[in-house]
Amino acid sequence: MAFARRTTHLGIVRKSVLQKRACVGVLGGIVCWMVLGLGPAEECVAREESSPAAFLSRYCSDCHRGDEPAAGISLDGEPSADVWRQVFAVVHNDAMPPADAELQPAAAERQHVLDLVALRLADELEKPVSLRRLNRREYQHTVCDLLGIDVPLAELLPEDGSTAGFDNVAGGGLSVSSILMERYLEAADAAFEATIRRIEPLPAETRRSVAMESKDNIDSVAKNKGGTIEVADSFVKFTPGWPPVRSDDARPIEDGLYRCRIAVWPHNPGDHRTLSVAVYTGSLFGPEKKRFEGMFDVTGTPDDPRIIEFETHIQAEHAIHIVPWIFPEHVTWRDGEFEQQPGVAVSWVETYGPLDQDFPSLPQRQLFGERPSLSMEVGTPVWMRFRKNVTTHSVTSSQPEVDAAAIVRAFAQRAFRRPTAEGVVEPYVALTLARLEEGRSFEQAVRAGVTAVLCAPQFLLLNSEPVVDDYTLASRLSYFLWSSMPDDELLQLAAAGRLSDPQVRREQVDRLLADERSERFVESFTGQWLDLREIEFTTPDAKLYPEFDPLLQQSMLGESRGFFRHLLDENLGLQNFIDADFSLLNQRLADHYGIEGVTGHERFQVVPLPAESVRGGVLTQAAVLKVTANGTTTSPVLRGVWVLDALLGQTTGPPPAGVPAVEPDIRGTATIREQLAKHSEDASCRHCHLRIDPPGFALESFDAIGGFRDRYRRIGQGDMPEGVRKPSYRLGPDVDPHGVMHDGRSFTGFVDFRQSLVDNPEPFVRGFTEKMIVYATGRPLTLADRPAVSAIMARAQADGLGLKDLLKAIVESELFEAL
Repeated sequence: MAFARRTTHLGIVRKSVLQKRACVGVLGGIVCWMVLGLGPAEECVAREESSPAAFLSRYCSDCHRGDEPAAGISLDGEPSADVWRQVFAVVHNDAMPPADAELQPAAAERQHVLDLVALRLADELEKPVSLRRLNRREYQHTVCDLLGIDVPLAELLPEDGSTAGFDNVAGGGLSVSSILMERYLEAADAAFEATIRRIEPLPAETRRSVAMESKDNIDSVAKNKGGTIEVADSFVKFTPGWPPVRSDDARPIEDGLYRCRIAVWPHNPGDHRTLSVAVYTGSLFGPEKKRFEGMFDVTGTPDDPRIIEFETHIQAEHAIHIVPWIFPEHVTWRDGEFEQQPGVAVSWVETYGPLDQDFPSLPQRQLFGERPSLSMEVGTPVWMRFRKNVTTHSVTSSQPEVDAAAIVRAFAQRAFRRPTAEGVVEPYVALTLARLEEGRSFEQAVRAGVTAVLCAPQFLLLNSEPVVDDYTLASRLSYFLWSSMPDDELLQLAAAGRLSDPQVRREQVDRLLADERSERFVESFTGQWLDLREIEFTTPDAKLYPEFDPLLQQSMLGESRGFFRHLLDENLGLQNFIDADFSLLNQRLADHYGIEGVTGHERFQVVPLPAESVRGGVLTQAAVLKVTANGTTTSPVLRGVWVLDALLGQTTGPPPAGVPAVEPDIRGTATIREQLAKHSEDASCRHCHLRIDPPGFALESFDAIGGFRDRYRRIGQGDMPEGVRKPSYRLGPDVDPHGVMHDGRSFTGFVDFRQSLVDNPEPFVRGFTEKMIVYATGRPLTLADRPAVSAIMARAQADGLGLKDLLKAIVESELFEAL
């Protein structure tokens, strides 16, 4: 059934598939609702006899029939397709029947009718387009994995737009323009250049080091900033954060893979303080973003410092940047005297390498092959700042036409991710040979062919084939979980026709997730689902939130990504996203949450949450709370819309034209609740705010950096906060987190609100499932897909409804195989 569309008329098969989906969806929904506690099986079975028309007659006819139907929507006669769409939207969002209506449908009946309405509309809906191009990150990962290089190509490409919340989904966000093609050519050229090692590498044991006993070796910016001394042949920095300690004399003088070692120790740390360093590599002075290498706790003594060691790819003349963090930073009166000022001491920094000694380089040999006719031709001498008698090399061939054609043919076959007909590859071979005929060098000719392949539609596009075959499934699996091309095992399974077996795809999920490349999936999905990519979009007001620092922000990201990764690795239940009795914390974040017993910033630990803690689930994670605020104030509207969309899968329309946004008053003269009450007096606003405001009110218990609060902070008049050193803010009105949901259920605060989500998990499970399906398949969902979504939920529920269970249910589903 899964591949019938290849040989049968699309319209006929589409209808049969939708009918099958509806059948599976209804039965699957019964299982899902039973296990989720949404109603007894007998009630679900009984509701199968219900029809959309009967549903409308039972719950809607009193208000929507006659001469003046409510909202101008008449149910007299057979409703039109447009009316059915409106019915679906309001029933899906629990907006109808109204909360004060005496007769209310059970959750099972509501979901069953939604499935049937979706089926009714299926024939009138356009099939979503699956064809799309690689986004900028996928392009970088694919090219780097294909060529075996490590180059930040995404920086050369413009930002991608998003469709249905993700930048890997077919639609307007992944359009193609002439400017984009120019950028692709630029990126492809940079990738080709990175495969060739132009100069013979220095020996792997080459050591470049700098002893830090002299301030002359330290970045002048750090010196001029103050707060530094020399102690025990070490450089000590007392001021945390940027500018960094930078060891310029240890920087590599040529590109390559390097082993980096840094000796650090804590100076006057005290017994209650943790010192750490964030280590970056990158350019000395340019605006280019630095590569974050890790957070490391500072331990040891001057005679026995901690040796931080890691391997990373560094470009020539790029440096190691060491950013100290001291927590808590301020000294206090202890044991009858003030503490001594703590600082991070750096004894020495050294780099070894390049460790990759191949000449020609491994990427070059993979691209050009091991042909005896190839050689490295010595070119002209080049000047290097720290190295003498250096000459460049280029690739040449004694039989250029034969070798160039063979190289481009072989490369195209790998790049196109499937066996490719000779006629498809030959234009790229012809382009290469044409460059030779024009008198270009062998390397220039191959460069032209390779860059053309990297800009070819067969490379840039996914789902471009007229059928979904095993090679398409191989790419869908790898781009879902790796954001990159299939590896050899996936392509071998595709060649054997085994990926059409859903069980084989399930097994591959385990293998792909065990690979380090799956971290791309964690970062990409959480970055867009939870908006973690926006973490740097706002900078919290320094007066209102003086405790905020970049270490806290980095820790916020570590918690949210680590939490998702932990649920994935352990296959824990989806309900943990709503409420969990643990989280992934380091000391900085645990202190921010008021949780004791966590030491160190380097490792994120699985920490059981105290029974009295309000934390648990993504809604209490500081990263989520920060990205849903503006850095100064919080808005119940913004957070409420976020909860409805990200967690419950319920979209809200744009505000009515001409209605101004509600801006919180940081002077505290009016509470946000008072402002919203006045705002909702407008009838055109009231309907949406009945759904938007309650989640937002519950989250008012958390400030703009994710701290728990019972009073607002403000600048100006107010009460002095207790236990705060030199407070720059005052305490304003009490936070009022109570609310009444659109269905009439009330809550007294956040914990009560969260429990209401726990008690009714179906909206979250469906909303999260839909988002994961969209990300996995790279196409938007339509109403016609609703029964299939129900079937995926039911399959995942049967397996335990763990996060990995859901991923496996998706990859074995009909939607994953759909055109």
